[in-house]
Amino acid sequence: MESSSNRAQPARSRRSMPRAVVVFTVGALLVGLAALSPGTAALLQGGNRAQVLIGRDDDNVDNPVIQPAGVAANQSLNNTDVILGEDNNDVLIGLLGNDVINGEAGKDIIVGGTEQGAAPNSDVMFGGTGKDVNVWAPGDGSDAFLGDEGKDALVFGVIDRENNVPTLSPPRRDFPRGVPTAEVTGSPGFCTIEKVTQQSLGYEFLARFFVRATGNLAVTIRVTDVEQVFCTSEAGGAITFADLTRNHPEFVEIPANQVDDLNETVDRIIR
Repeated sequence: MESSSNRAQPARSRRSMPRAVVVFTVGALLVGLAALSPGTAALLQGGNRAQVLIGRDDDNVDNPVIQPAGVAANQSLNNTDVILGEDNNDVLIGLLGNDVINGEAGKDIIVGGTEQGAAPNSDVMFGGTGKDVNVWAPGDGSDAFLGDEGKDALVFGVIDRENNVPTLSPPRRDFPRGVPTAEVTGSPGFCTIEKVTQQSLGYEFLARFFVRATGNLAVTIRVTDVEQVFCTSEAGGAITFADLTRNHPEFVEIPANQVDDLNETVDRIIR
């Protein structure tokens, strides 16, 4: 972490999202979730247009297709979903379970999970080609994000949600279904970045999230082929940024109006 004397001034408050529109959008998504039939979980795949794909969390012992009657051993994937995007700008959300998510081509936004109060889940997420963004929310577990081609970003923030399903903004130019939004300046922790020297691990950096109130390490995100990380200042109230293309990246505080210059998609997500 840089010393406070080298940091920029704390970021100003972000604009608020229109709540009425956001709640309507997520309500429609929840209706869609309720209509999904059991037994079709575990694998979700995008189509020929931009989509919002949300993990169904029904590959578990309560699903009779997965768990035959009278079988004692757990035959399920414990709510794990495999979610595959297509050649579009998709929003992919895992929810519960240790999910595997692949954005494939396009500019994708990936959320492993947002569940708070439940056991943390560890997700493996692939950005695929394109400028992808992975959003990690407090309450989720230690994940892996492999960005691939394009300028990819990892964002640590408190995701706006309803019933633990991320709410979405109004439609955006590149995301006709909207994007998940998150508060970064008010997150309950801060981040560090550590370059991996042990090549056998296979990752380039470890982004670590510490709880501000205790100073305890809460989560480690393994990243490779990722160029940017956005988090919260150690004191709170400001956005920090790490440029992973530098030889020795460190988090520095940046003003909120600089986010758009660094990453347009991240600017739409952070509020």
